Amino acid sequence: MGKKWTYEILLVGVLILGSVIFFYKLGASSLVSWDEAWYGQISKEILASKNFINLTFNHKPYYDHPPLGFWLIALSEKIFGVNEFGVRAASALTGLATLVVIYFLGAELFHKSVGVSSALAIISSPWFALRSRSGNLDIFLTFFVVLTVLLAVKTRKHRRYAIPLLISFSLLLLTKTGAPLTIIPTLLYLVPGLWTYFIFGFAPLIIWFLFQFFHPAQFNIFQKYFTIGLPQVGIHTDYLKNILLTKTYVSNGIGIWFRPAILTLPLGLFLSSAFFPLTIFLTTFLIPFAFSAKGQIWHLIPAHPFLILTFTGFIYTLLSKFKARAFAPAVTLTLSLLLALPQISRNWREFINIPAYVSDEAILSTEASYYPYRLIVDGDFIPAAAFYANKVVSKAESKLLENFASSSSFLLITHQWRLDQEKILPEQYKIIKSDRDMILVMSLPKQDIPLNKNIQKLLRPKIILQIIRLATPAHSGTFCTPPPPLVLIQTMWAEPA
Repeated sequence: MGKKWTYEILLVGVLILGSVIFFYKLGASSLVSWDEAWYGQISKEILASKNFINLTFNHKPYYDHPPLGFWLIALSEKIFGVNEFGVRAASALTGLATLVVIYFLGAELFHKSVGVSSALAIISSPWFALRSRSGNLDIFLTFFVVLTVLLAVKTRKHRRYAIPLLISFSLLLLTKTGAPLTIIPTLLYLVPGLWTYFIFGFAPLIIWFLFQFFHPAQFNIFQKYFTIGLPQVGIHTDYLKNILLTKTYVSNGIGIWFRPAILTLPLGLFLSSAFFPLTIFLTTFLIPFAFSAKGQIWHLIPAHPFLILTFTGFIYTLLSKFKARAFAPAVTLTLSLLLALPQISRNWREFINIPAYVSDEAILSTEASYYPYRLIVDGDFIPAAAFYANKVVSKAESKLLENFASSSSFLLITHQWRLDQEKILPEQYKIIKSDRDMILVMSLPKQDIPLNKNIQKLLRPKIILQIIRLATPAHSGTFCTPPPPLVLIQTMWAEPA
């Protein structure tokens, strides 16, 4: 009994470790504008509007990605609150779910020891761990990619998994633009007899397309789906530089697992057919990056589980071929543990167990939420300002003075040196709060601008009474000509303060 459940118990231990890595200090630091606060605000507007199809950001239509990831973040915000933890918890929970799916895929292709080893290894992948602690879409995409491949492998053996496979494929298409399409060759290899079946998987995506196409704010959603998702693939780029950049990104993103995986990838094809779906996916997923200079390190995270499975599967398969099958699980697990722990320790120091950081954008935008005025930001942090201020935010004009031409009050987050540089007078604004090198100011309309000291003296009650006395006829009843304006002014100027 104990031996039968050994690998499941080990998986529970990996999940406990993953929970610590993904959730420790998860909500301690402020959301960053691109993309965390951006996606957090979109999800917050879903909860406010109850519109789950036509997404908005800053109360304007948003088309960059399909809605599934934002639904998950919105659900997380509903459960845990509209805050840093609520925005990030969806990714952290999905990261844990990905460990489970990787375990089952490794067990299905090779052995349960490969599944446990791969789940442990992916925790140590720097960018997988980092994005599992971030309010983004990358871990959702990775989860549904691995789940869809797993269900395709199981459907290859038992057709009863065809419906779950279709559902998973449909959800995958709704996670991000473009990138999910790279899984199609892998699915056609694993279950070629179901190629017409996959057409139905596009139905939810097509329905979403139609909603966007007939939305009042017309937009070429089809073009958007491919230009953003694949990421801006074009022909006018240096292919060699793109390939080398992709290699650098994958290496930095996955860390210590890169070289072992690259070395074993071609060799595995000669050992077992189990390496075929891994190789096909990695090839079709990475090829578009050779045609684009716009790829980013986080775009490549879905490749991490398949690279790791390639290495751990190779170690197990190689030992099994040399009649060391009894030792293969222990060696695979031990080697994975020895490689993973130093990298987990480094990740812990670099971006997990670090002091909490509350950004000046978050502090000042939260302060702005207490005032009933529109908010303008002088910088590229509109998402953070919108999320924390809970109001529509606009970007400042390049010349701040143009903003101050407004007759109504507004709030502005900027720098003091910017106000000085634009020669905006201190009488035109009031500093509400400052943090580090940024300030939150409220503009003062012209009628509210403080007058200079001499004019202020004119408005004092004592001076006003003197004006009335000098301009009033004497009590004797005879007519008294009021003094000329110059005399009045000179008299008031001489009045002591």
